[in-house]
Amino acid sequence: MRWWRTQCRPASGALQTALQRAGAAHARVETTDALGIAPHQVEALAFAWLAMRHVARLPGNLPTVTGAAGGRVLGALYPR
Repeated sequence: MRWWRTQCRPASGALQTALQRAGAAHARVETTDALGIAPHQVEALAFAWLAMRHVARLPGNLPTVTGAAGGRVLGALYPR
């Protein structure tokens, strides 16, 4: 996966203001459209990524962010 240095603008103006105050003001801010992802698709893509990680039995969390003791496979799959 390629990591971008550009920050994507959150939909919430209050969140954007808080991020700028936290030191992100120097980053270029764009919508996800700049990355070829329509803003209304972001949530669906995030859940698809989480599902892919679960099916592949790969961790879906970031312990450095969540405080978890380690990587964990997230969610559950209920076949019919």
